[in-house]
Amino acid sequence: MLFYWLISSAFKAQLGRWFIAGLTVALGVSLAVAIHTVNRSALSEFSRALDLINGQASAQIIMPAGEFSDRLFDEIALRRTDLGIRAISPVLERNTPLVRILGIDIFRAGSVTPSLIPSLTAENQQQLFSDKAIFLSAAAMQKLQVSIGDVLPIEYQEKILQLQVAGTVPGATGQNIAVMDLGALQWRLDGLGKISRMDIQLMDGHSFEEVSAALKTLDLGLTLISAQNRDRRTSNLSRAYRVNLTVLAFVALFTGAFLVFTTISFSVLRQQSQLALLHILGASRTWIFLLVLAQATVIAALGGLLGIGVGLALAKLLLNMVGGDLGAGYFSGVVPPLEIDPLTLLGFWMLSLLVGLVAGYFPAKVATSGHPVTQLRAGSIERILKPVSHYRLASIFGLCSLVLAFMPAINDLPIAAYISIAFLLFAGLALTPWLVRHCFSLMARILAKRQSVSPAFTFAIWRLSQAPASAAGLIAGVIAALALTVAMVVMVASFRDSMTAWLDQVLPADLYANFNDLKISDELSKDQSLLFNLQSMPGIERYEFNQQKKVLFQSDRPEVTLIARPIPSGREAQALPLLGSVTKQSNNSVLSEVLPEVYVSEAMTDLYGWQPGEVRLLPALNDNKAPHKVWVAGIFRDYGRQHGAVAIDLSSYQQLSQDYRYTGIAIWLKKDVNADTIVNQLRTKIPIFADQRFTNRSDLRALSLTIFDRSFALTYALEIAALLVAIFAVATGFAGQALLREKEYALAYHLGQSVPQRTRWISAESGMLLALAVFWGTILGLLMSQILIHRVNPQSFHWTMETSIPYFTLIALMLVLVLSGMAAAIWASSRSLNRATLITSLREEW
Repeated sequence: MLFYWLISSAFKAQLGRWFIAGLTVALGVSLAVAIHTVNRSALSEFSRALDLINGQASAQIIMPAGEFSDRLFDEIALRRTDLGIRAISPVLERNTPLVRILGIDIFRAGSVTPSLIPSLTAENQQQLFSDKAIFLSAAAMQKLQVSIGDVLPIEYQEKILQLQVAGTVPGATGQNIAVMDLGALQWRLDGLGKISRMDIQLMDGHSFEEVSAALKTLDLGLTLISAQNRDRRTSNLSRAYRVNLTVLAFVALFTGAFLVFTTISFSVLRQQSQLALLHILGASRTWIFLLVLAQATVIAALGGLLGIGVGLALAKLLLNMVGGDLGAGYFSGVVPPLEIDPLTLLGFWMLSLLVGLVAGYFPAKVATSGHPVTQLRAGSIERILKPVSHYRLASIFGLCSLVLAFMPAINDLPIAAYISIAFLLFAGLALTPWLVRHCFSLMARILAKRQSVSPAFTFAIWRLSQAPASAAGLIAGVIAALALTVAMVVMVASFRDSMTAWLDQVLPADLYANFNDLKISDELSKDQSLLFNLQSMPGIERYEFNQQKKVLFQSDRPEVTLIARPIPSGREAQALPLLGSVTKQSNNSVLSEVLPEVYVSEAMTDLYGWQPGEVRLLPALNDNKAPHKVWVAGIFRDYGRQHGAVAIDLSSYQQLSQDYRYTGIAIWLKKDVNADTIVNQLRTKIPIFADQRFTNRSDLRALSLTIFDRSFALTYALEIAALLVAIFAVATGFAGQALLREKEYALAYHLGQSVPQRTRWISAESGMLLALAVFWGTILGLLMSQILIHRVNPQSFHWTMETSIPYFTLIALMLVLVLSGMAAAIWASSRSLNRATLITSLREEW
């Protein structure tokens, strides 16, 4: 009963501070729970959908460069016994704004993917192979609000096709998909002679590796992928982003841990005499240790429970907002069920308990150290924070941070770099009391040599120089919050400035267009008069066509973007944002032939090991083609394609692939020519451009930066929350100090100090302390930002950037934090001290 009464009394004495500490723990736990649950639910739904679509298929045969000729299906079907394939089914996929459509061979799909077989009524049997018939899953029919017999308008490549709902796909439970006859889909949605993949079943006794090796011997450019590789590739799409969001959640959790630590420390300070008296009256050290530890553990446990509940609600909200496709557009409109893992949730709650135990251990340890009589004497307060304030401990943390900062990525993730940042922050916090003592001791010595110094300034310097541990406890939260905020501000500013410079280099033209309708590309490649009209149009200086396509380099990694565009020899640096010089083949005497030259993004060097001066194999770009040997001539910066990009000259690509289509165009205008005028002329004089959308350079640049700012919205929110928590920590800290130093203020009051003089004293003390805090926090933040910029970002997203320090933002941040902290300190102290208390407080002395 006494145990419970003491804990509840401690909570009541600092109710606001305990509430904020628990709320911060809840914030960190809720973010971690939400991110994990959304990820688990979305990936589970994605995997279930693919399992449904793949049915009983053991693996899939694909072309790394995308769709391929259905003649390859005939060749594989003839050799399926030799390859170890029992059954095979061709599939063509089309993603439309309304629904994902799969074209299947009804007879072959029955043995491989039976869940995709459509169901028809007796009177609709003749529509099974109609080129106007489409079969919808129950989820698709519900989403589109249609029924059997209705006409469904399907938009594809800027055309509207009228298809009739002829039946359902009963096996596609919960998925927004549609099925058509393969031939009908090829005919209606621009896929004549093309398929996307072949679903296969392996013969008994044949392993995946054996069939894959046998397929490669055919030298057709085809690749076999397994369900496991497919799942890993899907997970890798957003893994780095998820991990970085999770780290942000743990940063919030760390802030909560630190608030719990400072709160329990000041709670122990306030209870110091009571705890010592309990010890004298017979309470054991273990009992007192557990009493202090229980305070931190209870608030962390309550915060953890609240965080789990809020996290699950947040996860449900996010799933309803983004669906189950992770933003990829595969199954838009389908809200996946919430996948709750009780063991993982228990793990998050245990993590919150660990936060409480760690935060409360040092104050509990110190509260039970030494003789209880000494704890009743003045000056013993300074021992509370000493276990974490030794400069030797700071040196150990700093050395660990330095070593970890230079360690490579672990499983393609910057685990060591993040731990390095944590150790650097620990080092800075551990060094804070030493810094406070030496800085203000130096100021005290300087002050002793000067005569004209205000009493408020003198009192403040003396106090800070003689009580560094408790002073450091007041600003530790400010230092931690500001350091993390400065690190993120500098990193984001550096990223944004580097991206702006990159956009200026990769968007040199005045107008850009992507050809959503591939028939535009076909017309341009066939009708030379269109190119003549384009070139001769007044106001156009020149133009460049390009093609971009996704190529699968490795079955368990996301696809790489292949960029084919004009790259003139000798002017490579003008066409691409190159890093370093170009490595020419003429410098290599080993090569017996001149190879096509490619330029790779930084991600290709990290993920696939492609380096300048090497000969590499580019996956087959066309049917019946073997992989192509290419020369890696250089590395370019690419902030738009995290999973890798390969750039090749357009003419070289066309020679390798025999593909003369284009997916986009860049147009340079003559000086002082209006872009809108040119767009109107293009749409009028070249009919195929009548409905084509053109975008000017400034709009593309603004859109890119808007997307950038939106993607960092959560980071900005957490930065603001951390600073608000830091200011609240200052207010509650000075309020607690005012109560602890009540006799000190009372003595000054009886010696004649007025309220304005005491206010100036508190202002000077809090101002100098906060000035040191923002200075030290900024230094730590700048150091941490270099780890983020030069280690975390390259290891997470595989791109580099230059440091750009936003001086105005940092100075404004420092001033706002100092002034708001001073105001909070004055307000909190004035509320805690009143004339009646100061008059009677000295009567307790003996």
